[in-house]
Amino acid sequence: MHSKFLQYLLIYFSLLIAFNGCSNPNLPLLRQPLNRANVDSFVEQQEERFNDDKNNLDAAFELARGRLFLRENEQAEGAVRVAVQGSPLNAEYLELLGKVLYAKERYADAIKEWNAALQVDPDRLSLYLNLALGYEQIREYEKAVVSLDEALQRDGNYVEAYFHMARIQIKRQNYESALEAVENLLVLEPSNKDVQLLRLRIFVAQGNYYPASVLATELLAQDPQWVEVLREQLRLFYLQQKPDDALSRIKELARMGKLEPEDQLIYALLLSKQGRQASANQVLEDLLRRDPTNVEALLGRAQLSLQVGEYQDALKLVEKALEIQNQRADLYYLRASLLFQRRDYLRGDIALARALELDDRPLPYQLLDARRKLMRGEMQQVERIIEKLKQQDATNVYLLTLQADLLVTQGKYDKAETLLRQALVVRETFTLRFSLARVLYLQRKYPLALSYTEDLLKDSPTHWESVYLQSMTLLQLDQTEQALKMSEDFLAREESQGLAHRLVADIKRYRGQEQAAQEVLIRGLERYPRQFYLIEALSSSYLVTRQYKEAKVILENALKAESPFQSIFLDRLVAVYRQLNDQVAYQRTLRQFQQLNDPISIQQSLSVPPLFQLLSTEPMESFVNTSSLHRD
Repeated sequence: MHSKFLQYLLIYFSLLIAFNGCSNPNLPLLRQPLNRANVDSFVEQQEERFNDDKNNLDAAFELARGRLFLRENEQAEGAVRVAVQGSPLNAEYLELLGKVLYAKERYADAIKEWNAALQVDPDRLSLYLNLALGYEQIREYEKAVVSLDEALQRDGNYVEAYFHMARIQIKRQNYESALEAVENLLVLEPSNKDVQLLRLRIFVAQGNYYPASVLATELLAQDPQWVEVLREQLRLFYLQQKPDDALSRIKELARMGKLEPEDQLIYALLLSKQGRQASANQVLEDLLRRDPTNVEALLGRAQLSLQVGEYQDALKLVEKALEIQNQRADLYYLRASLLFQRRDYLRGDIALARALELDDRPLPYQLLDARRKLMRGEMQQVERIIEKLKQQDATNVYLLTLQADLLVTQGKYDKAETLLRQALVVRETFTLRFSLARVLYLQRKYPLALSYTEDLLKDSPTHWESVYLQSMTLLQLDQTEQALKMSEDFLAREESQGLAHRLVADIKRYRGQEQAAQEVLIRGLERYPRQFYLIEALSSSYLVTRQYKEAKVILENALKAESPFQSIFLDRLVAVYRQLNDQVAYQRTLRQFQQLNDPISIQQSLSVPPLFQLLSTEPMESFVNTSSLHRD
């Protein structure tokens, strides 16, 4: 009886509020908070009210609110549209309709309704927040930031707006703006644990490991069982290459029963770095057995494949991840990186274009795009991109490497060396050390370059670019036997994509072993038939040994495809036809060669950099790294 009385009393007040709401559709109403305990009875009451009076707009609205809470989105949309049709200028009704459409992933429609509500009530702060979330979903991050700025101009103490501002700025990799929002939050709510955790994550994402370590220690002093901080500290230890500390954190999380798939992924990568490949693969296989759609576990397996030089397997795993989540820009970016590593530039460019189409803001994507432009000789565009990216993160390792590469391309080796040495003082990374070793080699500082490559290979014995650079350095120092042994070890591996065959063959040719060199090159072309560097070396060797018929076959086939060696191949084919007394082919090919090397055309194009280079001065790095561990 008492319960029935309360229900009638609630209905009475709801009707009273609805009456007031009809006289002023945008008057803030006191709505009953919903939770798991009361939502079922709430929906039942609102259905009863609405069935009693189909024109009861407030009952339709409340019913929609309850249905939305239960995730019954179709029924929620039907109910809220009744309310909106009855009162199209009610901002509260329009806002709820937007929320329902958002829940149905109809983000553009949700944004339309929220903008309509703002026309009715521009001071309704929650609308700006909702709009920001809608714009975020369609990757209109700039509009999301504008909406949040609008809310904060109206209320400088709007905690939720600051929180989402920080989160969205992290997505845009505008870490300074994110930190500014977090600092404002901490003024308003200094003990807010979510905000403190967000600040820690920004430091980690920035690569500011020292302040991140200090903050993590402070937060754990407040609460030693703070799982999210322990997990963030685990990531921090992994990124700082502190395997013992990282393993300690994993054991602690396991003891607490809080080990998540992401933690196990890091565990697998740590095992791999210890050389325990089988154990690492077992961890990832267990994750995929429990959830075959675990994209992060697939990427972890791709990472393990890369560490042992299995680029094809890594590419297959990334492509499998794309089948599961085909709207993730980072997966297309990783695919592009792997394809570039394999010198598959056409498909790599397509994958990179798709990544930039989905999200053109992340710094790594822009850097990879700039590196491709550098490979194509588009120097001015690269310079503009570098200046723009400096404003985002002037100390980014890959940006500094790109700057050094640009200086190298311009022949400014001393400036490149100075830049890299300054960068290494701030942050010593494998990438920067490799770039410096290459610059030292180009300056003919061979003993110093060798000392760097030796250190690099201690850290990463299978890094092909380091192996290649060390082998070339050893050759310059007349240590041919050691260079040959290093290169031969990579003939059966995939990382070099045939360039190990070229290097071994060149060393044998230096020794006058043309026949042995040809055998190596032929084996390489069996695996990599479109590796033009192998064709160039083999055709040269055939000319030396006067095997003109063999040279004719490979050169004619090579000229059927576009390559950076067109002029060289034509010139050699002219010589071959002359030796074979094929006058018709000789004259035809000579004309082609002359047209390609017409002095007038060459003079006109002197100011235009080469359109395409098969291999840059520094082969494209695989940018597959711990970025897959970052959360949105």
